Amino acid sequence: MITIDISTIDELLQFLKALAARHKQGLWYRGEENSALTLVPSIQRSEKRLAIERFITNDFYIRAKQIFKNPPEKHNYSEWVALMQHHGLPTRMLDWSKSPLIAVFFATETYQQYPDTDACVWVLAPNLLNQMEGFGDCIYPIDADTAQEMLLPAFKHLHHNPVLENKILACYSTDSHLRMYSQQACFTVHNSLRRLEDICSEEMLYKIIIPHDRKQYFLESLRVFGITESFLYPDLDHISSELTKVYDI
Repeated sequence: MITIDISTIDELLQFLKALAARHKQGLWYRGEENSALTLVPSIQRSEKRLAIERFITNDFYIRAKQIFKNPPEKHNYSEWVALMQHHGLPTRMLDWSKSPLIAVFFATETYQQYPDTDACVWVLAPNLLNQMEGFGDCIYPIDADTAQEMLLPAFKHLHHNPVLENKILACYSTDSHLRMYSQQACFTVHNSLRRLEDICSEEMLYKIIIPHDRKQYFLESLRVFGITESFLYPDLDHISSELTKVYDI
């Protein structure tokens, strides 16, 4: 894995231009507020979470069905997991974006909470990941049968397809939610406890470090390009929050 430190938007663009010239297919980006965190989904960050995954997913399903006017279909596991991810529950998916600037925003938006912590942006070649995992070099939609079956063990006991065990799959979002569209969302589905940084070659995964003392600079630069809180979270709460900051009230 290649790791590089950047301090300016220009350095970021120069590095990404070099990657684009090397990779003919699109790259994905993940912003992380703490560069020390590993590439594993939130459900795998503790043994306790793993042990109760099915309880979490089924309880969410039961409660959401009672209050949602138009919930996902019962067996549309990808949409249910995406909904859980969207609302902050730990799942077996990792969020990515097709936009590097959006990833930088997520990496730096909490700079005031973590002023002494370096951030990072991970860069993934999703087609090479899928090829390595035996899925070919195409990118599946999240509601494809293969992705659905990889998510099924999160809901049902003793459901294991040996062909899909210990696999990680890169998928495009098909959710009709405006936030997913604004964030250019895509996912990796982790039916495996392996960390991406442990299995990916130098041609598949890169790590861009944003030093802690440059996070504010990057966040302020993104505002010039229109990458703001209300753009990525298009709802009234975030519009109000952004206006409060803009007008310092």
